[in-house]
Order: sequence, then C-alpha cells, then structure tokens
Amino acid sequence: MTRTPVGGQRPTDLPAAAFLALTQSLFDRNGRPVPFALRGKGEVQDDPFDTHVADILESSLPSELRVLRAGKPLVSPDIVLARPEEYRLLANGGADFDTRSIVAIEVKKVSPDKKTGLPARGSGMDYNSTPPCETVRLYSPRNEEILVPSFYFFALLGQSERSGEVYVESMALVAGSALSKDTDLYDRITGRRKKAIGLGTYGDGADRQRPMLVFANPLGWPWMQGQATLISERDDLDKEFPTLAYVRSMTRSWKPSEGMEAKEERFHCYRVAALDSSVEEPAHNPFPTPTKRTERTAQRGRFKIDLSDDSIF
Repeated sequence: MTRTPVGGQRPTDLPAAAFLALTQSLFDRNGRPVPFALRGKGEVQDDPFDTHVADILESSLPSELRVLRAGKPLVSPDIVLARPEEYRLLANGGADFDTRSIVAIEVKKVSPDKKTGLPARGSGMDYNSTPPCETVRLYSPRNEEILVPSFYFFALLGQSERSGEVYVESMALVAGSALSKDTDLYDRITGRRKKAIGLGTYGDGADRQRPMLVFANPLGWPWMQGQATLISERDDLDKEFPTLAYVRSMTRSWKPSEGMEAKEERFHCYRVAALDSSVEEPAHNPFPTPTKRTERTAQRGRFKIDLSDDSIF
C-alpha cells in the first residue's frame, strides 16, 4: 500500500517525537531537572501527573498530531498519539498500525525510596489490572476493537525545594514489547472476568477478583538513573531525528516453553544527543528481577499485640 507523505515528507516516529518533547520540557539544556507545579488531585483515581504529561505533548508536538486522553479514571492507556490521515490510510488498507501513525502511552509514576532517593521497588512495580504488552486495545466509535503499538512512560518524581513543586529525576519511554509481548495474557486479564457474589453472612458481599500484576520497572536499571532514555524496537531513529543519539542495544531473553533454548529480543536505547551521546556496550537482561519470588502470596499485614507488661494499664 502506498502511504501519502505528510507535508511532502515521510511521517516520523511518534514515540521518538514524544520522547524529545518530554525531555526538552522536563530537563534543561544541561540535563538538569526543571521543577514544575502539579494541580491538586481530584477524584480517587485522578493523577495530575498524567494530565501534565498530556499537556506537554499537546503544546509541544506539531498541530497535525492528535493527543487523545483517556478522559476518565481506570481506563488504559492514559494517552494516544495519532496522525489522523495515516491512521485512515492504514485502516482502509487493512494494514497493521505502526508507530508512525498511532501509538498508545501509559504513564507510570515511580516513587523514590525515602532513604536512598532511588526508585522504590526497583525489581518490579504494580500494573494494577492491565499487564504491559506490545499492543493495547482501543475502540472505534462503532465499538470495533483496534490494536495499536504501546509505549510506557516511566518517571521518577522528586520533591522540589520550592513548595508545591516536583521534578522528574529519571525518565524512560519504553516500547511495550520490551516489557512483555504476551498478547494472550493481556487479552485474558483485560477481558471480562466472573465475579464471586453472595459472599458473607448476609450474602451481600462480592469479590471482584481484580488482578494485581507486577512486571519490570526499567528505572531499576542503574544505567537509567538521572537520565532520559528512549527504548525502541527501531535501530534507525538517530538517522530520522538528528537530535537523538544511539547509545546502546539491549536484549531480553525468554523461553518459548520449558526445555527449549532461550530466545532473545533486541531493543535499542537512545538519548538526547546534547545531553548524552556516549556509546555503551550492549546490555543483556538489564531490568532487575526479584531473586526470591514464590507462588505463595504474603498474608495481609499482621497486627501484633503484646499485653504481657501490666504497667501499661
């Protein structure tokens, strides 16, 4: 299928354009974090940082791009970037969507450890009821399912010395395929589930059986700390964007099934050239993973009480 260039040029990669826009807003020319204020939190599931990220993209990206927001809590992804004319061409031609036409972005805010300032839970973080995946499901106005490429934006937030302001200490925009390519898991977890109802003495209880998933936290990789990094499946983004520097490759290994040889998936890391263009050796399985993960879950927090000392009464 012939694709119509936009403005006489081939459309550019949307995740790379978003990465540059976010880096240039959240860091200064010397790579130092730029403090910013966040509005107060509204509803329980409301996240002002998600809104701030969408505001940056909306104000920084070319006007021909659409920045679509989830618009309500408990909807994934948080943001969709789309080039309408490219989307229509691909949809009409029956071709798979790629990152030049549309991409979904899920925002993952990472908390710092209070003692070290490094990312808390560096070996894994919660993904609530939606596991990471290389593609995510959107819906058309006619309720038709649309599978589009996904990226995940990780940001470690620090508290500024100025009251009410925060800053991004480290950030990474990571291809969903670098986190998981298991579309069957994504479909199973995000599809309809059966609730357990009629629970409790009076039968008015229900168990929503909402899964809580834990997957990699890329900011747990020490090389990512204090930096802005883009991880993509594409190996040519520095040619398309002169302001990007290709800094290293990264592989993740997996086994198709027990007893089979491990396979490797290769990804490519970029940084803003003006901030860091040093080339590093390839990294193999760099995302930290728990060393003692078991199938058994921990009990809920146990309230311990000791009444052996009568003097407390």
